[in-house]
Amino acid sequence: MPFGGENAESYYDEGLTAGMKGELGRAAKCFEKAIRLDNSYAAAYHQLGKVCLRMGDPQRAIDLIAQVVKKKPAQAAPRLDLGYAFLAAGQPQEARKEFEQLLGMDPSNVRATMGLAQTYFADCNWDMAVREAQAAVASGGSNFAALFLLGRAAKFAGNLLLSNSSLESADKLLQKSVELNPDQPEGHYLRGEVYFARDDFPKALEHYRAADDRIGETESDRYFTAFGESFTQLDVLAKQGMCYERLGRADRAREIGERIVARNPDHRLGQSLRNSQ
Repeated sequence: MPFGGENAESYYDEGLTAGMKGELGRAAKCFEKAIRLDNSYAAAYHQLGKVCLRMGDPQRAIDLIAQVVKKKPAQAAPRLDLGYAFLAAGQPQEARKEFEQLLGMDPSNVRATMGLAQTYFADCNWDMAVREAQAAVASGGSNFAALFLLGRAAKFAGNLLLSNSSLESADKLLQKSVELNPDQPEGHYLRGEVYFARDDFPKALEHYRAADDRIGETESDRYFTAFGESFTQLDVLAKQGMCYERLGRADRAREIGERIVARNPDHRLGQSLRNSQ
């Protein structure tokens, strides 16, 4: 029983606390209990959907958050999360509808602009992805997520100067984050992502290892989140395996794939790495 008693609000609050700690399985159970106690609790549907999205179940997230959007069409947060759920489910055109509707209501919504850029990135429309990512940077300042997306989109668009400058700026922001929280894995992992995007696989591997070293034994199933990116220890291992693949070390990639599949037989990257040639 939660601290506040056997009621929907108490389970909801406990779910929020668990989610902030990265204990998503527990968070999901709390939100589900809140919904069973009050099936009209829109905020619990929304938060459960967000948890499902972070746990890699975008279709369930869509089903849950769409109910909230239907009930509260003027609320920005549920529609924004619905857009990101569509993106994660591989439906960029559906996501674009949500982000465009949000921007129609509030053109200054930076996260919606970012989402729009990501839909174009998903569609391999690099020029439009660059344009919208630049708009996000201009509207919301030099935040990591916008700079990281801009750097990757510009790379595929063939604008290497813009790509390198954007990724370098993104990395500088992460360096400050790591300096403030050197023992936390998030900044190290994201620095690995930046160097992977720059095709600097030895440096990326170094940062992924640093992230892995900072995940304790009791945190092996925890979900870490920073700058809109969510990951687990298995994701960190998978990225190390991808670095080894790019470096021509198929033997190490296979070894990591075996470790991942031993813990999660359904992990797609782990399965792929296990078959590295």
